[in-house]
Amino acid sequence: MKFPVFPRITVHPAICQGQPTVRGLRYPVWQVLEWLAAGTSEAEILTRHPELETDDLRACLAFAAERLKPLSRVAQGAENQDSEEWILNRQSQWLAEQEFLKQLWERSPAPAGTDAGSA
Repeated sequence: MKFPVFPRITVHPAICQGQPTVRGLRYPVWQVLEWLAAGTSEAEILTRHPELETDDLRACLAFAAERLKPLSRVAQGAENQDSEEWILNRQSQWLAEQEFLKQLWERSPAPAGTDAGSA
C-alpha cells in the first residue's frame, strides 16, 4: 500500500513487519530518521545505501512531520469536537501515539546508574 500524499512511503505486511518503508526497499522510515537524527549526512546515507535517493530522505521527513501534526491540522473535515468522526480520529491517533511511545521506551536502554528492575 502506498500513502496517496507520500508515494515513496509504502506499507506491506511481509516487508519489515508492516512498518512504513521507503518504496518497499526494506528501509523502515524510522531507520532513515534515526540516521538523520544521529547526524549522518544525506550524502553519507546515499553513499552507504545506493538504493536510496535524496527524495526518499525528504519523504521520510515529510511523513514523520505529517504524523506528528496535531489532529486538528490533520483531520480538516472534522472540526466539530463533538462529532463521532472527530472522536474516532482522536482515539485512533492517541492509541497510535501510545504504541509508538511504548515501543520507543522498550528500545531505550536504562540510564546509567539506575536499576531497571527496581520501582
